[in-house]
Amino acid sequence: MSAYTPAAGWNPEGNLSDCFFVLSGRDIALNPDGHCLWEKQSWMQSVEAVQTGHIGKQSVAVIQLQEPPAGASVIDPRQFMASQSESLVGLYSHASQILRSRKDHKFCGRCGSACKPGAGEWAMTCSNCEMPYYPRISPCIIVLIHRGDEILLVQHKRHLRKTTMHTVVAGFIEPGETAEEAVVREIREEVGLEVKGVEYCFSQSWPFPHALMLGFRAEYSSGEILLEEEEIASAEWFNRKELPDLPPKFTISRHLIDY
Repeated sequence: MSAYTPAAGWNPEGNLSDCFFVLSGRDIALNPDGHCLWEKQSWMQSVEAVQTGHIGKQSVAVIQLQEPPAGASVIDPRQFMASQSESLVGLYSHASQILRSRKDHKFCGRCGSACKPGAGEWAMTCSNCEMPYYPRISPCIIVLIHRGDEILLVQHKRHLRKTTMHTVVAGFIEPGETAEEAVVREIREEVGLEVKGVEYCFSQSWPFPHALMLGFRAEYSSGEILLEEEEIASAEWFNRKELPDLPPKFTISRHLIDY
């Protein structure tokens, strides 16, 4: 599969694209052959298509529907990300966030007037006061804490009804805070520990709905585990040779654990 290259901004000729990526509600609609890229169909003439970029030399547009087209099947976004190539995951992440931004910025937050796509960029621009609204990106830190051959894994309360998965500490960066400061603060708040040697590793766009996950490692320094009980159900040290149920391999949390 060729790489996905995002476009620089809105293109009003989305319906003339070479292929189409179809969203049905929050799911991805697969064509009758089970693929996520559709050729031009007659029913597409009556719906809007937003060209978001290129797969190789083919232009690709995204279509948002309430119900899947006839003959289509659907796949959950997380299942899709776990099973598809990096280029198709990039397409989904970019396209879904562009559509989310258009929905969220339909009206101006300053004067209340309608907003419209700004040509040549991804901003929605107020038709009255010309205030631009760019797609929101929410920076988050996610951090693996290590202590010798052990790593700290937590269970979030929101996961308990669905899974036994253990993951790593994560949280949003606050205004005026560096990413490294956020690592130290989130660890202190969620599990009561102090760390040292904070080291950036890699990042991942996380389109649920518009996070940018910045992955770090940090070394345990001091303290005893003290849970932030509104969010964290448990936190334990695990030897790397005896790990519990872990996040899927496509997630940045799993990349940090396997790093």
